[in-house]
Amino acid sequence: MQANQTNSLSLDEAARAAMRSLEAGRVDLSNPHVDALMAAAPQHEVVRRLNMYRRVMAIEEPAERQAASLGSRTGIAQDKIELVAFHVDLPFAPSGIHGQINYKDVLRLAFQAAQLRAPRSKRVILTDEATIFPDDIGADEIRRFPIDSAAIMYERARAQVAYLESLADDRACVLMDSDIVVNRDPVEAFQLDFDVGLTWRSGFPDAPFNGGLILIADVRKGRAFMTRALDCYARLAVDRRLSGLFDRSLKGWWGDQYALAILVGYRPFGQRTGNAMSIDGIRTGFLPCTDYNVTLEPNQKYGRDEMRQKYFVHFKGNRKAMLGEYVKLMAANAL
Repeated sequence: MQANQTNSLSLDEAARAAMRSLEAGRVDLSNPHVDALMAAAPQHEVVRRLNMYRRVMAIEEPAERQAASLGSRTGIAQDKIELVAFHVDLPFAPSGIHGQINYKDVLRLAFQAAQLRAPRSKRVILTDEATIFPDDIGADEIRRFPIDSAAIMYERARAQVAYLESLADDRACVLMDSDIVVNRDPVEAFQLDFDVGLTWRSGFPDAPFNGGLILIADVRKGRAFMTRALDCYARLAVDRRLSGLFDRSLKGWWGDQYALAILVGYRPFGQRTGNAMSIDGIRTGFLPCTDYNVTLEPNQKYGRDEMRQKYFVHFKGNRKAMLGEYVKLMAANAL
């Protein structure tokens, strides 16, 4: 980043130091660096982003948190696992940055992949009262709810909680975006003894957990966790401490991931020493996206042996154009 020749190096160092502190969940240590950056270059994109990070990450949620580690469990049977996608027809891309995509084609392909790798798992769509799906969508059940499309991410979380409230306690589920491919038998993803599994990635200190894939192994505890996250989300969306930071309501985009991170706790997560945490008695596993929720890049080649190690593949944003060819390769046993 540049302010002028004499201080650009020190500003770059301050930005790096701020980011390191934020990745560790230490908003307090980031503040002097971000304050200096705001004084020198308040309109710079990097500075504005760092300021946004620290303001979101300063929000805390009371909970009893204890360090934990994950052992192994006997795998949950495939016919006890439900693969639960959410889709509602919208006249716009809710992110504001991606092009228009035919999500029904995407979802049909994702369910084709699920049929290949998890043929005994139930495929479920959560949706609104108006969206029409073709007969070949591949769902075993379509569950409908009244949905406010202007608050689509909040409504997804609300529909997921309603679904969990009706799910029998002896089931398990994968709450997944419609652009996620089940790449490996999901039984194997449940061989660690978490109650709730969150997939995490580095480089997003304010949103370390990707809300597009959440594993629920214990329905009762998963229901409690997701209800807590929904309550946190509702409060976050009207929190005056975030006033002026965003150009749209957090209920429309991104806020679900903030709510997950606030519930886990930014500082406890940043300073974790294991792969799990007990949050109000709910064993919450931290599963790396590199293995459990991997995003492929268009210009990179991936081998069959490498890809067979990945549990779920996430075709985010404009990567969805790659999905059809990927599923063809899966069907041909080339991936």
